[in-house]
Amino acid sequence: MLWKIAEINVFRSVPQSLIPQVEVVLDGGVFKVGLEQDMNYLWCSGFFGKGVLSRSEPTWKDRTIQRLNLDDDVHGSNFAMEELTKKRREERKKFKTQRAIFQELELKQRRQPIDEVETIQFEELKVQLNAMRNANQITVHEDDETIIRIEDQDLIDPETNSLKENLEYLQLQAIETFYLKFSINSIKVIQNDSQLSISQLFQWCCAERGGLNPDNKFILDYVVYHHYRSLAWCVRCGIKFGCDMLLYKRGPPFTHAEHAAIIIPNDEGTETNRDWFELASIARVIGTVKKNLVLVFVDYPSQSTFDEIIGLNLGEKEKFTQLFKHYKVSEILYKRWAPGRTRD
Repeated sequence: MLWKIAEINVFRSVPQSLIPQVEVVLDGGVFKVGLEQDMNYLWCSGFFGKGVLSRSEPTWKDRTIQRLNLDDDVHGSNFAMEELTKKRREERKKFKTQRAIFQELELKQRRQPIDEVETIQFEELKVQLNAMRNANQITVHEDDETIIRIEDQDLIDPETNSLKENLEYLQLQAIETFYLKFSINSIKVIQNDSQLSISQLFQWCCAERGGLNPDNKFILDYVVYHHYRSLAWCVRCGIKFGCDMLLYKRGPPFTHAEHAAIIIPNDEGTETNRDWFELASIARVIGTVKKNLVLVFVDYPSQSTFDEIIGLNLGEKEKFTQLFKHYKVSEILYKRWAPGRTRD
Protein backbone atom coordinates (compact mmCIF):
# COMPACT_ATOMS: atom_id res chain seq x y z
CA MET A 1 0.00 0.00 0.00
CA LEU A 2 2.79 2.43 0.95
CA TRP A 3 4.68 1.55 -2.23
CA LYS A 4 1.55 2.30 -4.31
CA ILE A 5 1.20 5.74 -2.68
CA ALA A 6 4.87 6.52 -3.27
CA GLU A 7 4.59 5.40 -6.88
CA ILE A 8 1.62 7.66 -7.53
CA ASN A 9 3.09 10.73 -5.81
CA VAL A 10 6.75 10.38 -6.80
CA PHE A 11 7.20 8.36 -9.95
CA ARG A 12 4.01 9.34 -11.78
CA SER A 13 3.51 12.95 -12.69
CA VAL A 14 0.16 14.64 -12.28
CA PRO A 15 -1.39 15.41 -15.74
CA GLN A 16 -2.01 19.04 -14.77
CA SER A 17 1.70 19.54 -14.05
CA LEU A 18 2.55 18.76 -17.68
CA ILE A 19 0.43 21.66 -18.99
CA PRO A 20 2.56 24.78 -19.52
CA GLN A 21 1.39 27.89 -17.72
CA VAL A 22 -0.44 30.47 -19.80
CA GLU A 23 1.23 33.86 -19.99
CA VAL A 24 -1.03 36.76 -18.99
CA VAL A 25 0.31 40.27 -19.57
CA LEU A 26 -0.83 43.13 -17.33
CA ASP A 27 -0.77 46.08 -19.70
CA GLY A 28 -2.47 49.40 -19.00
CA GLY A 29 -4.56 47.92 -16.20
CA VAL A 30 -5.86 45.13 -18.47
CA PHE A 31 -5.04 41.42 -18.21
CA LYS A 32 -4.33 40.23 -21.75
CA VAL A 33 -3.75 36.79 -23.28
CA GLY A 34 -2.35 37.17 -26.78
CA LEU A 35 -1.35 33.72 -28.03
CA GLU A 36 -4.10 31.96 -29.95
CA GLN A 37 -3.50 28.54 -28.37
CA ASP A 38 -3.59 30.10 -24.89
CA MET A 39 -6.87 31.89 -25.65
CA ASN A 40 -8.47 28.66 -26.87
CA TYR A 41 -7.10 26.75 -23.89
CA LEU A 42 -8.54 29.14 -21.30
CA TRP A 43 -11.87 29.37 -23.06
CA CYS A 44 -12.27 25.63 -23.55
CA SER A 45 -11.05 24.83 -20.01
CA GLY A 46 -13.71 26.83 -18.20
CA PHE A 47 -14.89 29.74 -20.36
CA PHE A 48 -12.46 32.22 -18.86
CA GLY A 49 -12.09 35.71 -20.31
CA LYS A 50 -13.67 37.47 -23.26
CA GLY A 51 -12.44 38.13 -26.78
CA VAL A 52 -12.22 41.91 -27.16
CA LEU A 53 -13.47 41.72 -30.76
CA SER A 54 -16.14 39.09 -30.10
CA ARG A 55 -19.22 38.65 -27.95
CA SER A 56 -17.47 36.20 -25.62
CA GLU A 57 -15.50 33.40 -27.27
CA PRO A 58 -12.47 34.81 -29.18
CA THR A 59 -13.68 34.04 -32.71
CA TRP A 60 -12.59 37.16 -34.60
CA LYS A 61 -9.97 35.28 -36.61
CA ASP A 62 -12.33 32.49 -37.71
CA ARG A 63 -15.11 34.96 -38.50
CA THR A 64 -12.76 37.12 -40.57
CA ILE A 65 -11.41 34.12 -42.49
CA GLN A 66 -14.96 32.98 -43.22
CA ARG A 67 -16.10 36.44 -44.21
CA LEU A 68 -13.18 37.01 -46.58
CA ASN A 69 -13.12 33.39 -47.78
CA LEU A 70 -9.37 33.14 -47.20
CA ASP A 71 -9.15 29.51 -46.15
CA ASP A 72 -11.26 26.76 -47.72
CA ASP A 73 -10.58 24.42 -44.80
CA VAL A 74 -12.10 26.84 -42.28
CA HIS A 75 -14.78 28.45 -44.42
CA GLY A 76 -18.11 26.70 -43.98
CA SER A 77 -16.88 24.11 -41.48
CA ASN A 78 -16.86 25.85 -38.07
CA PHE A 79 -19.22 28.68 -37.29
CA ALA A 80 -18.80 31.16 -34.48
CA MET A 81 -21.41 31.78 -31.81
CA GLU A 82 -22.22 35.12 -33.41
CA GLU A 83 -23.14 33.41 -36.70
CA LEU A 84 -25.30 30.82 -34.96
CA THR A 85 -27.05 33.48 -32.91
CA LYS A 86 -27.76 35.50 -36.05
CA LYS A 87 -29.26 32.48 -37.81
CA ARG A 88 -31.33 31.55 -34.77
CA ARG A 89 -32.79 35.06 -34.69
CA GLU A 90 -33.56 34.95 -38.42
CA GLU A 91 -35.29 31.57 -38.12
CA ARG A 92 -37.18 32.72 -35.03
CA LYS A 93 -38.38 35.81 -36.90
CA LYS A 94 -39.43 33.65 -39.84
CA PHE A 95 -41.26 31.27 -37.50
CA LYS A 96 -43.19 34.13 -35.86
CA THR A 97 -44.20 35.53 -39.25
CA GLN A 98 -45.50 32.18 -40.48
CA ARG A 99 -47.23 31.52 -37.16
CA ALA A 100 -49.08 34.86 -37.43
CA ILE A 101 -50.35 33.93 -40.91
CA PHE A 102 -51.37 30.48 -39.66
CA GLN A 103 -53.27 31.92 -36.69
CA GLU A 104 -55.03 34.39 -38.95
CA LEU A 105 -56.17 31.58 -41.27
CA GLU A 106 -57.19 29.46 -38.29
CA LEU A 107 -59.34 32.27 -36.91
CA LYS A 108 -60.89 32.86 -40.31
CA GLN A 109 -61.66 29.14 -40.65
CA ARG A 110 -63.54 29.16 -37.35
CA ARG A 111 -65.73 32.05 -38.47
CA GLN A 112 -66.49 30.81 -41.96
CA PRO A 113 -65.33 28.19 -44.47
CA ILE A 114 -62.15 29.15 -46.31
CA ASP A 115 -61.52 28.56 -50.01
CA GLU A 116 -59.34 25.84 -51.53
CA VAL A 117 -56.22 28.01 -51.89
CA GLU A 118 -56.35 29.11 -48.28
CA THR A 119 -56.95 25.51 -47.16
CA ILE A 120 -53.81 24.35 -48.97
CA GLN A 121 -51.82 27.23 -47.49
CA PHE A 122 -53.21 26.43 -44.03
CA GLU A 123 -52.09 22.78 -44.22
CA GLU A 124 -48.65 23.70 -45.59
CA LEU A 125 -48.09 26.22 -42.80
CA LYS A 126 -49.18 23.66 -40.22
CA VAL A 127 -46.57 21.17 -41.47
CA GLN A 128 -43.84 23.83 -41.67
CA LEU A 129 -44.48 25.11 -38.15
CA ASN A 130 -44.40 21.60 -36.69
CA ALA A 131 -41.14 20.92 -38.49
CA MET A 132 -39.59 24.14 -37.21
CA ARG A 133 -40.70 23.38 -33.65
CA ASN A 134 -39.08 19.94 -33.78
CA ALA A 135 -35.87 21.11 -35.45
CA ASN A 136 -32.78 20.76 -33.25
CA GLN A 137 -30.18 22.12 -35.64
CA ILE A 138 -29.53 25.53 -37.12
CA THR A 139 -28.78 25.55 -40.84
CA VAL A 140 -26.13 28.11 -41.73
CA HIS A 141 -26.21 29.24 -45.32
CA GLU A 142 -23.06 30.69 -46.83
CA ASP A 143 -23.11 33.83 -48.88
CA ASP A 144 -21.99 33.33 -52.47
CA GLU A 145 -20.49 36.79 -52.72
CA THR A 146 -17.56 37.81 -50.54
CA ILE A 147 -17.61 41.50 -49.66
CA ILE A 148 -14.12 42.94 -49.08
CA ARG A 149 -14.01 46.39 -47.53
CA ILE A 150 -11.21 48.90 -48.00
CA GLU A 151 -9.88 48.33 -44.49
CA ASP A 152 -9.80 44.57 -45.13
CA GLN A 153 -6.91 45.04 -47.55
CA ASP A 154 -4.56 45.67 -44.62
CA LEU A 155 -5.53 42.33 -43.09
CA ILE A 156 -4.75 40.17 -46.11
CA ASP A 157 -1.27 39.07 -47.12
CA PRO A 158 -1.24 39.54 -50.94
CA GLU A 159 1.38 36.83 -51.48
CA THR A 160 -0.27 34.01 -49.53
CA ASN A 161 -3.88 35.34 -49.61
CA SER A 162 -4.15 34.62 -45.88
CA LEU A 163 -4.77 36.62 -42.74
CA LYS A 164 -1.63 38.49 -41.62
CA GLU A 165 -2.25 38.33 -37.88
CA ASN A 166 -4.88 37.82 -35.24
CA LEU A 167 -5.80 41.27 -33.93
CA GLU A 168 -7.85 39.90 -31.06
CA TYR A 169 -6.71 39.12 -27.54
CA LEU A 170 -8.48 37.52 -24.60
CA GLN A 171 -9.21 39.90 -21.73
CA LEU A 172 -9.46 38.44 -18.24
CA GLN A 173 -11.23 39.96 -15.27
CA ALA A 174 -9.15 40.59 -12.15
CA ILE A 175 -11.08 37.92 -10.23
CA GLU A 176 -10.55 35.42 -13.06
CA THR A 177 -6.83 36.17 -13.16
CA PHE A 178 -6.41 35.78 -9.40
CA TYR A 179 -8.46 32.57 -9.44
CA LEU A 180 -6.28 31.07 -12.18
CA LYS A 181 -3.13 32.14 -10.33
CA PHE A 182 -4.05 31.41 -6.72
CA SER A 183 -6.49 28.52 -6.92
CA ILE A 184 -5.36 26.61 -10.03
CA ASN A 185 -1.85 28.01 -10.61
CA SER A 186 -2.29 27.66 -14.37
CA ILE A 187 -1.06 31.11 -15.40
CA LYS A 188 1.86 33.45 -14.89
CA VAL A 189 1.17 37.19 -14.77
CA ILE A 190 3.77 39.44 -16.39
CA GLN A 191 4.07 43.17 -15.75
CA ASN A 192 6.96 45.20 -17.15
CA ASP A 193 8.87 41.99 -18.04
CA SER A 194 8.69 40.72 -14.45
CA GLN A 195 6.48 37.97 -13.09
CA LEU A 196 4.05 38.88 -10.32
CA SER A 197 3.67 36.70 -7.27
CA ILE A 198 0.30 35.91 -5.70
CA SER A 199 0.81 38.65 -3.08
CA GLN A 200 1.82 41.23 -5.66
CA LEU A 201 -1.17 40.38 -7.83
CA PHE A 202 -3.49 40.55 -4.82
CA GLN A 203 -2.16 43.94 -3.76
CA TRP A 204 -2.46 45.34 -7.28
CA CYS A 205 -6.08 44.15 -7.62
CA CYS A 206 -6.98 45.58 -4.21
CA ALA A 207 -5.29 48.89 -4.96
CA GLU A 208 -7.46 49.26 -8.07
CA ARG A 209 -10.59 48.98 -5.91
CA GLY A 210 -9.73 51.10 -2.89
CA GLY A 211 -6.84 49.52 -0.98
CA LEU A 212 -6.21 46.69 1.46
CA ASN A 213 -9.49 46.63 3.36
CA PRO A 214 -11.57 43.61 4.38
CA ASP A 215 -14.61 44.97 2.49
CA ASN A 216 -12.63 45.71 -0.67
CA LYS A 217 -14.85 45.16 -3.71
CA PHE A 218 -12.27 42.94 -5.41
CA ILE A 219 -11.99 40.65 -2.38
CA LEU A 220 -15.76 40.35 -1.99
CA ASP A 221 -16.16 39.60 -5.70
CA TYR A 222 -13.37 37.03 -5.63
CA VAL A 223 -14.77 35.23 -2.58
CA VAL A 224 -18.13 34.85 -4.33
CA TYR A 225 -16.47 33.91 -7.63
CA HIS A 226 -14.34 31.23 -5.94
CA HIS A 227 -17.39 29.99 -4.02
CA TYR A 228 -19.45 29.30 -7.15
CA ARG A 229 -16.52 28.02 -9.20
CA SER A 230 -15.80 25.48 -6.48
CA LEU A 231 -19.43 24.34 -6.77
CA ALA A 232 -18.96 23.68 -10.52
CA TRP A 233 -20.83 26.75 -11.75
CA CYS A 234 -19.52 28.66 -14.74
CA VAL A 235 -19.28 32.28 -13.57
CA ARG A 236 -19.31 35.16 -16.05
CA CYS A 237 -19.55 38.93 -15.79
CA GLY A 238 -23.13 40.19 -15.48
CA ILE A 239 -22.68 43.86 -16.31
CA LYS A 240 -24.94 43.67 -19.38
CA PHE A 241 -27.88 42.79 -17.10
CA GLY A 242 -26.98 45.25 -14.35
CA CYS A 243 -25.73 42.59 -11.93
CA ASP A 244 -22.31 41.44 -10.75
CA MET A 245 -22.21 37.85 -12.03
CA LEU A 246 -24.06 35.38 -14.21
CA LEU A 247 -24.16 31.70 -13.26
CA TYR A 248 -24.26 29.01 -15.95
CA LYS A 249 -24.78 25.31 -15.31
CA ARG A 250 -22.60 24.37 -18.30
CA GLY A 251 -21.38 27.46 -20.11
CA PRO A 252 -22.31 30.15 -22.66
CA PRO A 253 -22.17 27.89 -25.76
CA PHE A 254 -24.67 25.42 -24.31
CA THR A 255 -27.33 27.26 -22.33
CA HIS A 256 -28.28 30.71 -21.14
CA ALA A 257 -27.37 31.73 -17.61
CA GLU A 258 -29.84 30.42 -15.05
CA HIS A 259 -29.08 32.92 -12.29
CA ALA A 260 -27.91 36.52 -11.95
CA ALA A 261 -26.09 37.44 -8.75
CA ILE A 262 -25.73 40.74 -6.93
CA ILE A 263 -23.01 40.90 -4.26
CA ILE A 264 -23.88 42.80 -1.08
CA PRO A 265 -21.53 43.28 1.89
CA ASN A 266 -23.35 42.06 4.97
CA ASP A 267 -22.87 45.29 6.92
CA GLU A 268 -25.62 47.82 7.49
CA GLY A 269 -23.16 50.68 7.90
CA THR A 270 -21.36 50.32 4.58
CA GLU A 271 -22.10 52.73 1.75
CA THR A 272 -21.89 49.98 -0.88
CA ASN A 273 -25.28 48.51 0.06
CA ARG A 274 -27.94 48.82 -2.64
CA ASP A 275 -31.32 50.30 -1.90
CA TRP A 276 -34.56 48.49 -2.67
CA PHE A 277 -35.45 50.80 -5.55
CA GLU A 278 -32.29 49.70 -7.37
CA LEU A 279 -32.90 46.03 -6.55
CA ALA A 280 -36.49 46.27 -7.81
CA SER A 281 -35.28 47.79 -11.08
CA ILE A 282 -32.66 45.08 -11.57
CA ALA A 283 -35.21 42.39 -10.69
CA ARG A 284 -37.48 43.60 -13.49
CA VAL A 285 -34.60 43.38 -15.97
CA ILE A 286 -33.56 39.92 -14.75
CA GLY A 287 -37.15 38.68 -14.84
CA THR A 288 -37.57 39.91 -18.40
CA VAL A 289 -34.68 37.72 -19.58
CA LYS A 290 -36.02 34.74 -17.60
CA LYS A 291 -33.32 34.48 -14.97
CA ASN A 292 -33.40 34.17 -11.21
CA LEU A 293 -32.02 37.05 -9.17
CA VAL A 294 -29.78 35.92 -6.32
CA LEU A 295 -28.74 38.32 -3.56
CA VAL A 296 -25.35 37.16 -2.29
CA PHE A 297 -24.46 38.50 1.15
CA VAL A 298 -20.80 38.33 2.21
CA ASP A 299 -19.68 38.47 5.84
CA TYR A 300 -16.12 39.77 6.14
CA PRO A 301 -13.64 39.97 9.04
CA SER A 302 -12.75 43.06 11.04
CA GLN A 303 -9.90 45.33 10.02
CA SER A 304 -7.69 44.07 12.88
CA THR A 305 -8.21 40.41 11.93
CA PHE A 306 -7.60 41.25 8.29
CA ASP A 307 -4.32 43.09 9.06
CA GLU A 308 -3.18 40.30 11.37
CA ILE A 309 -3.59 37.63 8.70
CA ILE A 310 -1.99 39.76 5.99
CA GLY A 311 1.03 40.27 8.27
CA LEU A 312 1.54 36.57 9.04
CA ASN A 313 4.86 35.07 8.04
CA LEU A 314 3.36 32.26 6.00
CA GLY A 315 3.55 31.02 2.46
CA GLU A 316 1.39 32.90 -0.04
CA LYS A 317 -0.95 29.99 -0.64
CA GLU A 318 -1.47 29.31 3.05
CA LYS A 319 -1.82 33.00 3.97
CA PHE A 320 -4.64 33.72 1.52
CA THR A 321 -6.30 30.40 2.34
CA GLN A 322 -6.44 31.50 5.97
CA LEU A 323 -7.75 34.93 4.95
CA PHE A 324 -10.59 33.66 2.78
CA LYS A 325 -11.75 31.31 5.54
CA HIS A 326 -12.94 34.40 7.43
CA TYR A 327 -15.37 35.29 4.65
CA LYS A 328 -18.82 33.71 4.62
CA VAL A 329 -21.20 33.61 1.66
CA SER A 330 -24.99 33.30 1.99
CA GLU A 331 -27.64 33.61 -0.71
CA ILE A 332 -31.25 34.74 -0.91
CA LEU A 333 -33.36 34.11 -4.00
CA TYR A 334 -35.24 37.31 -4.86
CA LYS A 335 -38.56 36.96 -6.65
CA ARG A 336 -40.95 39.72 -7.60
CA TRP A 337 -44.52 39.10 -6.49
CA ALA A 338 -47.10 39.84 -9.16
CA PRO A 339 -50.51 39.99 -7.38
CA GLY A 340 -52.48 39.71 -10.63
CA ARG A 341 -50.83 36.41 -11.52
CA THR A 342 -51.04 34.73 -8.12
CA ARG A 343 -54.73 35.20 -7.30
CA ASP A 344 -56.76 32.04 -6.77
